[in-house]
Formats: sequence, structure tokens, C-alpha cells
Amino acid sequence: MAGGKWMGWWGHLGAPKQRGIVTYTLSPFEQRAFAGALHQAVFNTFRRVTGQAFYIAVPLGAAYGIYSWGKENHQWRLSKAGHAAHGGDDH
Repeated sequence: MAGGKWMGWWGHLGAPKQRGIVTYTLSPFEQRAFAGALHQAVFNTFRRVTGQAFYIAVPLGAAYGIYSWGKENHQWRLSKAGHAAHGGDDH
């Protein structure tokens, strides 16, 4: 009691009715926040990866080709044929 007058319970404190307040609700059966999320994620990921595959595969292929050529060339230079081709005793 405030000042000897009953003011009502919480939310009903005797104030005039509120006007112009609109509330919206959605049925729990319509709230499907992740509806189809896994399905869309799979296809979206596939689409994005295939869109970037060219930009990844070409440099990786070139790097692998250079690496394998260098490794093979190094092994050849350490062999007898490589020493003979490059002057013999310079090792």
C-alpha cells in the first residue's frame, strides 16, 4: 500500500490502459529457425568450393610440378651421370 491506497499487483498498478502498443506472436509450430539449414549448408559449401577450386588447384599443381622436378634433378646431379655431365670432380 502506498499512501493508504491499493495500487494493484505488478503489471496492473492502476495506470490508464496503454494505447498504440502492438504485439505479434508466432506459433511454436511455425518457428523453425534451422529449417533446411543442413541441406542448404551442404550445397552452398559445394558451390563455393567448386567456385574457388581453379584458384587453388592451379598453384598447387604448379608447386607440386616444380617440387618434383627439383627433387628428380637433385637426385640426378648426385648420380654418376650427373657428375659426368657437369664436369666430374667439382663435387
